Amino acid sequence: MTLIKKQIPLLICFVVGFLTLSSYYVPHPVSEKYMEGINKWENIVFGFAFLLGLLSLFFSHYNKIRRRVPGWGYSIFVYIGFLMMVVPAFVSWGQQLDGASLTSLGWAYRFVFNALSGTMFSVLAFYIVSTAYRAFRIKSPQAAVLFIAALIMIIGKVPLGQMMWDGALGWTNVLVADIVEWLMSVPVVAGRRGIMMGLAVGAIVTALKIIFGIERQYMGKD
Repeated sequence: MTLIKKQIPLLICFVVGFLTLSSYYVPHPVSEKYMEGINKWENIVFGFAFLLGLLSLFFSHYNKIRRRVPGWGYSIFVYIGFLMMVVPAFVSWGQQLDGASLTSLGWAYRFVFNALSGTMFSVLAFYIVSTAYRAFRIKSPQAAVLFIAALIMIIGKVPLGQMMWDGALGWTNVLVADIVEWLMSVPVVAGRRGIMMGLAVGAIVTALKIIFGIERQYMGKD
């Protein structure tokens, strides 16, 4: 039983991971065909994972409705929203336009999905303001630099802020738009590159740990 539940999955993971990793560095038709096959299998696994996640979501909200937990009414809208998009998609055969007119899917996408997406992202603004309030408490020189840079960015992106800058510091002949452009081109790019390098190193380390059997969470609790 140990061989089937532990050793064989680790062996499959090692072989597939090693072949996939080495295929990126072997310019040969065999490796190219192998990668094409792996990509097809990734799409198949992604489809089944999406279906499993969808069923899990429905089952979770069904339990909330059945047990009448606090906020269970919102779970009903999960099913309503799903049907409002899926049913028109089947009726319209996945087409949003019928010539120059909108199909039922196109109407649902434009007037339902886009409206809900805009509402969701507008709510995020309140969380951003709350996070900014906590982050911009000046307790160190680094926090002061972050606060000044964020303040300049806000002033430069808002027309009223640009008018205030021109009225107070227009005599310096320094445009706030130039400062914002420099911040976006130099410090922000440097920070973004550092984050991407950290993500790349973390992804490589995690992949190697999975390939060599150090990380085994994908095998379950047993």
